[in-house]
Amino acid sequence: MNSLNLEKRRDLEDFQDLVSDWLWETDHRKIIVFSNGRLESTLRHPAESFVGQNIVDLIEGLAIDAGFEDECSIARFQDHLNNGKAFSMSPVGIESADRSSALLHLVGKPVIAPNGTVTGYRGIGRFSEDDTGHVEEATKLKTLMMAVNNTPNGIIITDEKGIIRYANPGFTDITGYSRAESVGKTPKILSSGHTSNSSYADFWNTIKQGKSWQGTVYNKRKNGEFFWCQETVTPVVQRSGKISNYIAIQQDVTHEVVAQQKLRESQERFKGFTEAASDWYWETDGELKFSYISETACEYAGMDLTDMLGMTRAELVTEASDLEFWKDHLEDLENKRPFKDFTYTFVRKDGQHRRWQISGKPFFNDEGRFLGYRGVGKDITLSTELEAQLQQSQKMEVVGHLTGGIAHDFNNLLGIIMGNAELLKEELEDIGSMGNERLENVIYAAKRGSSITNQLLVFARKQALKPEIIHLQDEIEQMKDILKSSVGSGIDLKITADKKLWRCYTDPDQFVNSVLNLCINARDAMDGQGRLTLSLKNCRLEEKDLLDVPAGDYVALDVQDEGNGIPKD
Repeated sequence: MNSLNLEKRRDLEDFQDLVSDWLWETDHRKIIVFSNGRLESTLRHPAESFVGQNIVDLIEGLAIDAGFEDECSIARFQDHLNNGKAFSMSPVGIESADRSSALLHLVGKPVIAPNGTVTGYRGIGRFSEDDTGHVEEATKLKTLMMAVNNTPNGIIITDEKGIIRYANPGFTDITGYSRAESVGKTPKILSSGHTSNSSYADFWNTIKQGKSWQGTVYNKRKNGEFFWCQETVTPVVQRSGKISNYIAIQQDVTHEVVAQQKLRESQERFKGFTEAASDWYWETDGELKFSYISETACEYAGMDLTDMLGMTRAELVTEASDLEFWKDHLEDLENKRPFKDFTYTFVRKDGQHRRWQISGKPFFNDEGRFLGYRGVGKDITLSTELEAQLQQSQKMEVVGHLTGGIAHDFNNLLGIIMGNAELLKEELEDIGSMGNERLENVIYAAKRGSSITNQLLVFARKQALKPEIIHLQDEIEQMKDILKSSVGSGIDLKITADKKLWRCYTDPDQFVNSVLNLCINARDAMDGQGRLTLSLKNCRLEEKDLLDVPAGDYVALDVQDEGNGIPKD
């Protein structure tokens, strides 16, 4: 160094002694290469002891609190250094040697070589007293930062453009991104690709208006795993009304969302089962009012779900005469006892009678308080009718067996009477016309009795079908007596037939049995009073007239009565 430069150097050092600000310089690596010692003396450190340190690490370590504002200020400071830009850093709180609080405000500009490259930075650090109680505030902020760093929730702070300036450890635990990997980027690093553009637009529109936004989003961790995150984003609004930052609090709610989804799936599955099942499900509250009824029950009842909900079981007693029958069941409900297969008749509003069977069990909370009943029910109308028909069929089978036995025995007796009457007629040739007439009456009566027993055997299904060519009119004339006795004296029986009635190929006994059944039904329809007409006529059927009946020539039997007939419904 020549004498001129040495003299300038001494003058500069003398000038530095007169400056109260901290003068500093760094190289391109941000390492301090010059310090005038003002910062060291303020903090009672040896002169130039900060030379050789990274200026960003130094300032970050000297900050009393690593509060939100200081974190953002230091992050911006580092960003300017990295990009070779001049800066004016917001004051950072530091603690002086006498334990008092001071604010350090840094201003710097890049040192640019002739070739245009940045070789380092030169700047000034100005001290000012913190007369706003910075130490006390710093303590509060430090406590707050401890809470933020220890919370399991993720917390990030972005600038007004959405660039992350701070991320707590909870954010790293949830997302897998470290603080270094997050700062300088946007929250889009968490995008799963499943959020629509309209949702993003709604989000930004809300927070830019200075309003908080809450929602649950489907995000992606660093390792590619998807997760559900409940977020609250709050803008930091300055006194001027300008938004400086956004604070986002995130909570991993994957387990809760998955549990809710499984619950909904379970509910939908149960609903599907209840709708597909022939049985129905029901539930009452503690006041025995229906709180749930499956759709099947509403269909059987012919009522809307809204009408049935809120009803009590007692309100389903549709006929006053059933109250006594319901007494024991209602007592079970009042005494909170379980019940099984309670069967009753429900009369719909359209007059239709349905036979229902229900079972139920009371349920209670953990403290033993009665909460209501849960149970099942089913409509047994059809099965009840089928059971009644089966019982009737079984009765008729018994009657058939009995009838067949009686008919056989009676036929044997009639055979003896007929045989002896004919022998007696041959032996007594001279008994006169009166005697012959009486014997003829005995023989005729015995034959008619035998005909009746044959018809009873047909009813009892004791004879095999033997179709033959017959005149239906003759068959009806022969059974006229049994028809009259079957329908009763209150029925006026009339038989008509075409003059040239065709003959038919059929089983006579089967035909007789069918006619007898039709006439008995007609008698029941007329309550035993009225006219019953049997008409026989020739007819020709085409293929389209009746299903499963070949086209051809037939004899039609028409049975008409004066009864009320089958109701239209």
